[in-house]
Amino acid sequence: MSRTNSNKDELKKINALVNKHLCNFIAKKFFTPFYNQDGHEISQNEYASECGLTSSTLSKIKEPDGYNIPLTTIYSICRFENYSLEEFFSEFEKEFGTDIRP
Repeated sequence: MSRTNSNKDELKKINALVNKHLCNFIAKKFFTPFYNQDGHEISQNEYASECGLTSSTLSKIKEPDGYNIPLTTIYSICRFENYSLEEFFSEFEKEFGTDIRP
């Protein structure tokens, strides 16, 4: 295998791990359980609707291995939760660091 392919494979593994950690972080922080803006527990479908996402997207985030989560999805959840992206990623970096490696 060439060095370029080896580097690409390593980057794919790192990206998959970052996505997994992001999804797990979101699920732990915001989805256990789901709450509305008034602090009342709501269903996954209601939460998804409030965020402007689909329930299936939330299900993918809750999967142990996560998925390739778009920044727009993270932004939609943070907007609903009244979290800035800066605050979100700062907390994420505190938990996982800035150099995530498999």
